[in-house]
Amino acid sequence: MREPLRIPQHYALIFHATRPITPEELQRRGPEIQAWVKTVNGKGITLDPRAFGETLATFAQPQGDPVSRNGSSDPSLVNIVFFDAPGKDEALDVARIHPGLRYGVTVEVREWSTPRAPVSAQ
Repeated sequence: MREPLRIPQHYALIFHATRPITPEELQRRGPEIQAWVKTVNGKGITLDPRAFGETLATFAQPQGDPVSRNGSSDPSLVNIVFFDAPGKDEALDVARIHPGLRYGVTVEVREWSTPRAPVSAQ
């Protein structure tokens, strides 16, 4: 009997730097990340990475009018990678083998969906 077809789920890896990386680590990390990408792609998973630039401002509305301040509420947030995987276990494996873990990075795994309301058939 054939296994039922699993619809891929949407996931994101969210990377937080916990310490500065040394020049030697930076040199080693690049090839390790390239090897990780090759391994993940070999599992049929396509990665869609994004690197964050400097935070321009952070807005909040504690009481009444919106206020902003320079900088980030989370300066450690550095990258995000979107991908689809057959399920939670595969998504966790993608994160578990990321080389950034050896270089002071925490990797958060989240499922995501579009915030748009579904369009009803007319």
